[in-house]
Order: sequence, then C-alpha cells, then structure tokens
Amino acid sequence: DRYVATNRFRVQELREGADAKFEQRWARRPSRLATMDGFRWFALFRRVSRDGGPLVIDNDDFNYCSFTMWDNKDSFLVWRTGDAFKEAHGGGNFFGILDMLISSTQTLKGKPKPLMYEARGTCSVPVSASDPSISGSQGGWRNVEADGINILEPECFMATMDYRGSPNYDLIAEQFTRAKDCPGFKVATLLSPDTSDDADTLTAATIWDNQKSWEDFAASEGKIASDLPAPSPKYFEGKLMLTTEKGA
Repeated sequence: DRYVATNRFRVQELREGADAKFEQRWARRPSRLATMDGFRWFALFRRVSRDGGPLVIDNDDFNYCSFTMWDNKDSFLVWRTGDAFKEAHGGGNFFGILDMLISSTQTLKGKPKPLMYEARGTCSVPVSASDPSISGSQGGWRNVEADGINILEPECFMATMDYRGSPNYDLIAEQFTRAKDCPGFKVATLLSPDTSDDADTLTAATIWDNQKSWEDFAASEGKIASDLPAPSPKYFEGKLMLTTEKGA
C-alpha cells in the first residue's frame, strides 16, 4: 500500500566530525520533497546500538540510512526522474555535482547503496499542522540549523526486525500493528525488497517518538511469536523528519 525508497551510507567513523558534516550536508540540501505529489514521510536515520554503547558493525555494513515513503512506486519514479531530484543531488550542474562528490569523499566510505521496498500494512497516527515535521519546513524541506560540528538531535526512533526464509506475514502483522495503540507510536510498516536478491526477507519497521516508547512497547506488546523465526534487529535515531498532514 506504499513504496519506500532507502539509501544506505557508511560514514567514516574514524574521521572526526564526519557524521556531523554528513548530517549538515543533508540539512542544507536544496530540496522540495514535501511538495511532491505522493510524498508521505521522510527521515535521515543514524544507526545506534540498543544499549547506547559504540555501534559494532561489519566493514561493509551501513551506519546511516535515508528513508522516504511514497503513495506508490509511480510517485517515487516521477520524483526520481524529475528536476526536484536533480536539485537535491548537486543541482544538476557541474559545480553542484563536484561539490557533492567532494563532500562525499570527505565523509563517506564507499558509495551509497540504494534499496527499495514494497510496503504493506502501513499505519500511522494523525500529524498536526503545528508539528515540526510540517511547520518546520520551508519550500518542502526542513529548516534545521546544522553546524557541521555536532550531530543533530534525534526526533524519532526506529526499530527494524529482519525476518528471513519467507516468514508468515500475518503473524508478523499481528505482532506489530498493535503498536499503533501504544504511547509514542508514529508509523508501522512491513517492507518487502523490490528486488529478487532479497525476496525472502521481510522487515517489520516501527517508528516512535523516542527509544523509551519503543522499549515500553517491546516489553509489553512486542514479544515475538514462538513460531516465527528469530529476527535480526537494527535500531536508529531519526533526524530531519518530514511529512504532511496525511502522515505516512
């Protein structure tokens, strides 16, 4: 019922300040994303450990991820092939692209890795026009001060559970759609990769006001059914959250 476009990044954790500069680049990009037909929800996610300690991941794994939700794949493709995409990715001119490449070289390890999803069972809470994810935007993008020295304050928290081996969709949906009645809930969706390479993976993603809201849900309602395979979890802090009054 939705289409989700993600791009996964490995920010150079050994280069001091690379994460803050990466976030600054996103905060300052010329984008009118929220004005596009079919746009529903966006955040830039920084991957974190559940216990707040250092994040330990493989060398080829990602530590940042952009997450954009659309009404459908056609809406995404209109944006992807249009002027708005070019403006947000170097402006479509030589100097803009050169600046983007230099910035990427200074902050990233390797190239970004896109991954698209078909989303099912998506639910979200209503969003007030006074919410910063709406009122804090100008021309379709968030107006957030980023100094390139300090990372941005988190605005939401996402927990994802990756299930492999063609798991039972209905069992996972039953477990995670109950989240919408819990305090701090924002969005829940079940993601199937739009590629044959990961066709046997189903990702349950829930987005919350903060980690405590998710931890309360996990403790009371989020127990994994015994006849489901054990999932592979990932946790994220969301920045630059952007939506419309329709919500996700």
